[in-house]
Amino acid sequence: MPLSASDDSAGSSSDGSNAGDVESASSDSSSRYTTDQYDGYDGAFPLPDDVETPETRQLRWEREALAQSKFASGDDLFELRREVAALRSELIDLRSGFDDTYTTELGAKGRIAELERQLYALNERDAEFMYAVSLELLENAREEDDVEMVEKYSLQADEARLCIPELNMHGLWVGKYGENGYEMINVTYAEDTLVATKVTGDQNVPKGEVSFTVDLSPKVVHNSVGDSMMALEPIELNPKASKQWGKKFLARHPGKGQVASEGFTNNQWMEGQLILVGRFFSFAWVPIGHQVFFGRPSSELTIKMLKEAHDEELRRDHVAVMRDTVKSMWEETHWAERDAHHNFIDEGCFDYIDKEQCRCACFLPG
Repeated sequence: MPLSASDDSAGSSSDGSNAGDVESASSDSSSRYTTDQYDGYDGAFPLPDDVETPETRQLRWEREALAQSKFASGDDLFELRREVAALRSELIDLRSGFDDTYTTELGAKGRIAELERQLYALNERDAEFMYAVSLELLENAREEDDVEMVEKYSLQADEARLCIPELNMHGLWVGKYGENGYEMINVTYAEDTLVATKVTGDQNVPKGEVSFTVDLSPKVVHNSVGDSMMALEPIELNPKASKQWGKKFLARHPGKGQVASEGFTNNQWMEGQLILVGRFFSFAWVPIGHQVFFGRPSSELTIKMLKEAHDEELRRDHVAVMRDTVKSMWEETHWAERDAHHNFIDEGCFDYIDKEQCRCACFLPG
């Protein structure tokens, strides 16, 4: 049975690749996730609009709006990071080429100071950068037992975290796992690790098991042009797809997706990618070329899917109970006959022809 992230058909990609051929996946399989995958996709799940907003949720939205005014988002954030990378590269070149001549020293010092000011101002508008810095300062303050600074940096980290989309995806999502149809997951967080647990499942990865995880802990990635907050470069959309989605770049993050054979056997984890697509997101099992789009379910869809899953679970349990009961009854009858140490000879009973096996029995008429 081929491995699958969901059902027996989910292991096949649009280009016909098979989920079982994990070892044969090419090393550059991540290049499959290009702008074409998002060109023409109209989404499938309307946002719920029939639920009264709780007061605590409304207050959170107001806090987020205030915090978001301080940080760049969407395409502006990626353009900001490109500007930061260019300025940091120039700063590195200036520092490495610094010499002792008076004229050069004055010019270099002035430019270095200007670059540092620009980088500081730009980085303050990057929520992920500020979150990483705040957590580092928070840890230092705790080690020094500085209560005032602990409170300051804790609030600063919380404010920045509110403005990071991938760290605020809690709750139910629905996606199509192959031909078996739509399945529901619940997104929770273990600190900064996103955990997607199946609320409804299938014969490969059942209800209650983890579908995929994504470690979103803020990391400063060191590369040839300096430090960056991006472990993976964003997907850059073509003009048509960009117009449709209202953005040019799609953020993505490395993760791990679970696959298994039928009966949740031979389960294993493989390389994956979380891709943010507007108000939707997708997760890609990279080696097998399988990708699932997720959207928020309406209240009606949530109730419908949970009821159907419950009914199916009861049906399977009922059949299993009946099967176990029949097996138990047969075993009890068999051993009762063996323990009796005599043949059935009463009229109206089945008569043993062979003591060792109940092969051919005749019914004695009354």
